[in-house]
Amino acid sequence: MSAFRRTLKLLPTIQRSYHVTVNRKCSVVHSSPTKRVKTMLSSSSLSYTKSRDIHTTITQQQATIVPFKLSDIGEGIAEVTIKEWYVSVGDEVAQFDNICEVQSDKATVTITCRYDGIVRAVHFETEDVCRVGQALVDIEVSDEEAENVLPSNSPSESVPVPIQTQGSSSSVSTPAGSQTSTPAPATPDPNREILTTPAVRKLAADNKVDLVLVPGTGKGGRITKDDLLNFMSSLSSSEPVPQVQQEQVVRQEPPIATIPTAHFWNSSPTSQLIGGASTQLEDTVVEIKGIAKVMVRTMTAAQQVPRFTYHDEYSMDNIVQLKELMKKLGKEHKTKLTFMPLLIKAASQALNEFPMINAHVNSDCTAVTYKASHNIGIATDTPHGLMVPNIKNVQNLSILDIASELERLKTLSENNKLSTDDVTGGTFSLSNVGAVGGTYASPMLVVPEVCIGAFGKIQTRPAFNSAGEVYPSNTMCVSWSGDHRVLDGATVARYSNTLKRYLEDPNLLLFHLK
Repeated sequence: MSAFRRTLKLLPTIQRSYHVTVNRKCSVVHSSPTKRVKTMLSSSSLSYTKSRDIHTTITQQQATIVPFKLSDIGEGIAEVTIKEWYVSVGDEVAQFDNICEVQSDKATVTITCRYDGIVRAVHFETEDVCRVGQALVDIEVSDEEAENVLPSNSPSESVPVPIQTQGSSSSVSTPAGSQTSTPAPATPDPNREILTTPAVRKLAADNKVDLVLVPGTGKGGRITKDDLLNFMSSLSSSEPVPQVQQEQVVRQEPPIATIPTAHFWNSSPTSQLIGGASTQLEDTVVEIKGIAKVMVRTMTAAQQVPRFTYHDEYSMDNIVQLKELMKKLGKEHKTKLTFMPLLIKAASQALNEFPMINAHVNSDCTAVTYKASHNIGIATDTPHGLMVPNIKNVQNLSILDIASELERLKTLSENNKLSTDDVTGGTFSLSNVGAVGGTYASPMLVVPEVCIGAFGKIQTRPAFNSAGEVYPSNTMCVSWSGDHRVLDGATVARYSNTLKRYLEDPNLLLFHLK
């Protein structure tokens, strides 16, 4: 009897996956069952009957379309950019399968599935922006699973569709948003979800066009740029000419471009003489998103903090003498050992004497938290923009450990694969501006941190020894920025002097290590 009950539980799976019917005698009828069906039946109390007379029998069951929405992934992230899809319409998915890879303002995250079912719609293209709460995909699940995943008070989120077995000329009905485009309704639905790209939304906003009124011809009713332009061109001639047309017809020049700061020196003039004739050139509008959006937010926050900058020069003669030894140790431990891991460790050692440097200040500047761990952020230049991953618990790491972790973070940064943990929780930051040829800098704070340092490149300069003789000295320029609300210049200067002593005499650093 127990075997029979187990078989009854298997029936929905067998019916859904292999299109079989069950007669009243509890025997399974199918025109051409697969090997797996036969195996399932042989291990149960059901019998198999081959019949050509009923191969067109249609067994209908109700399935449910469940929207798989982007959940809150923490850290105050409100939207993400779709970087890669791992599924497409028609794919079978199970719980914990990878759905897509998204990039937030902080890190790259892989979104995994919460349901077992079939993907019926994909609502975004790569590089589209999805906000928290929006549906990424629609997944067809069984009614039994739908009861577990859908709230009882929100039936509107599911769409029941009949599923017919093999052998029928009918096909599975396609929900809105699948591969088959759905014609726009004659009367616009003000509550329908608008699917389009940020660029189209901006164009619509600039021309004061309500996207609810625009019929979409893209996949799943997505509104394309051509849809919007065609809609604007179809407006009555009595209406004002859209702004985008005015600029093309009246002014005969494109709108003013927004060019990233990093490309100012590559920008071209708006007109150029070619063959003796003046030719109008097009500006380029680049949307600020992804990593660049992080810089907008963090730099805007940093600019609100009154800061001061302190500069000094360190003699690196004794550190430079360790270069050959560092190369040898790096080969032995199969890691790239540069001066930077040593600088990071020395900075951490100096923080032990100045805990107020390794601190956070709250948003209204009413309290300062001295951080126990030295999670030192390293400003990293990548093809995707500026990133500041941090090395956790530097106070407990050796110089070789720091070198290995630095190499790991660098590789992840270059491939845009940093995790949320890699870029959050920093307590103090350093920037190696010398890597790109800089000397002095005025680094911007990484709020809520209260201090940041920048190391310039090591240069050979003439210096005087104790006998007054001139000799070539390896000098590194160092810059510090501090939150002047909670730090005074003298504190930062004393911290800098302590670090300077450790670097100018590495033996002193050795005796202070724990």
